Amino acid sequence: MTSITRGQRALHAQFQPWSQYSFHTHLQSQLLPNRAQSQLFSTSGPRQQSRRPSSPSPTTTTVSIPSKTEINAPISTHPAALTAPSPLHPSAGAADKLKRYVEFGRAYVTFYKTGLKNVYRNYRASLPLRRKLGLPAYIPISPPRTSTRNSNNGGAPSITQASKLGRAQFQLVRRSARDVRRMIPFTMILIICGEFTPLIIPVFGSAITPATCRVPSQMGKERVAATARKLAALDVFVAENKDRSVHLFKAGGAEQLALLARRFADPAWVASAGSADVLRACAVFGLVKRHDRTAGESLAGLIYRPRLARYVEYLSIDDGMIRVGGGVSAMNATEVRIAVEERGGVDVSSGTQDRKRAEELERRWLEQWLAVRGNSSKSKKL
Repeated sequence: MTSITRGQRALHAQFQPWSQYSFHTHLQSQLLPNRAQSQLFSTSGPRQQSRRPSSPSPTTTTVSIPSKTEINAPISTHPAALTAPSPLHPSAGAADKLKRYVEFGRAYVTFYKTGLKNVYRNYRASLPLRRKLGLPAYIPISPPRTSTRNSNNGGAPSITQASKLGRAQFQLVRRSARDVRRMIPFTMILIICGEFTPLIIPVFGSAITPATCRVPSQMGKERVAATARKLAALDVFVAENKDRSVHLFKAGGAEQLALLARRFADPAWVASAGSADVLRACAVFGLVKRHDRTAGESLAGLIYRPRLARYVEYLSIDDGMIRVGGGVSAMNATEVRIAVEERGGVDVSSGTQDRKRAEELERRWLEQWLAVRGNSSKSKKL
C-alpha cells in the first residue's frame, strides 16, 4: 500500500503543473477562436457562427492623419482587397458549387465589414482637420460648400481656408464625410441581407455605397455608365450648335479637354450658362444621372447650378493642391485615376487593356488639364 501511495503521489506531482497551467492555457486556446467568431452584422445564429473559421482582421486598426506635404490620400479611403474563393473544376458537383457561392457571400460580407470599419476610422481621423477648417464635427459636410461663405456663417471653407491643409488631408476630410453619409443605409442593407448583400447593392449602385465598400465589378460598371452619360450630354451639346466640332467626342482630345477645363469647370461660365448647359455639365462631371431630367431646367437655378458651382470650387482647390504637392508625378496610380474621373475624363483610358498604358494616358491627360487650367486667366489659385 505504501508503494502504491507513493506512486500515486509521484503521478499526481508529475501532472499537477499541467493541470494548473497547461490545461488552463489549452482551454483558452479552444475557447478564444469561438469568441472571436461572433462578428459584427452577422445574420447567422450562434451555433452556425461557432462552425465558421474566424476571418483575418485588418492589420490597421487606426488611421493616422497624413502630413500637410503628402499628396496621396490614405489607403483606407480606397476599397480593401477582395479575396474571392478559388475557382472550381468544371466537373464539380452541385454541392461544391453551392458551397462556393456561400463562400463568395462570406467573402463579400467580410469585404463590406472592412470597408465600414474604414469609414468609421477615416472620419475619426478627420475630426481634428474638420475643427481646423471650422466644420461641424458630427455633421458630415464635405468641403467646400461655396466660395463666398465662410465657417462663421455656416458655410464650409473656401479656397483660402482649405489651403491650411495638404491634399492628402483635404481628401481625407472630403471622402470620409461622403462615405459617412452613405454608411447608415448601407449598414441597414448589410444587416438585413447578410450574405445576399452583393445581389442587392447593384440595384442602388453608388448612391448608398461608400467608396470603401465598392467592389471592382461595381466600379467598372459605373465607369461604363458614366461614359455613356457623358457622351449623351456632349451629343446634345454639339447638336445644339452647328459651329461646335464633332471632335468634342474624342476621349482625351484637346478640344474636349478645353471644353471641360475652360468652360464646364470655369466659375464664370457656371454663373452665366443656360439651364440646359448646366445640366449637361453636371452629367459630364457625374453630378446627375441624366442631362435631360424631368423638370431639370426649372430646378437648375435652385439645385443644379449651386451644385455645379460647389464642384467647380472643389476642382479648383484640388488643382492647386496637386501643383503644390509635387504635381502628377508625385501621385500614385489610384489617385491619378480618381482625379481624372472627377474631372470628366472617365473615358480617357477606356478600351485599354494594359493597365500600365492606361495609367500613362491618365497621367498625361491630368497634366494637360492642369496646364490648361493654369493658363486660364479665370482659374483660381491657392
